[in-house]
Amino acid sequence: MSSDCYRAAVAALDRALDDGPDKIYHDLAEVVRCLVLLRTELTATRREGERGDRLERCNGVLSMVIGGEYPLAGLRRDRLHKARDELASLFDEA
Repeated sequence: MSSDCYRAAVAALDRALDDGPDKIYHDLAEVVRCLVLLRTELTATRREGERGDRLERCNGVLSMVIGGEYPLAGLRRDRLHKARDELASLFDEA
């Protein structure tokens, strides 16, 4: 399940960064859903004794996406680019 969620989240972030304002929120909602599923899975593996920082990094990406989606004014594409790069890096290490 992890690799499918990672791929779907990265693809949705790519679409969000390419889409116009009328479509971006649908893509970002998909990213958030995927990241929540990943976080749930990573939480379970942590409880089973897995070490590493993947859970913390996933939480950080989720925060960047939400912070990029709901700024005080305008969309924060810089945060979304950073979130996309970090998520891709996290997936490459999985």
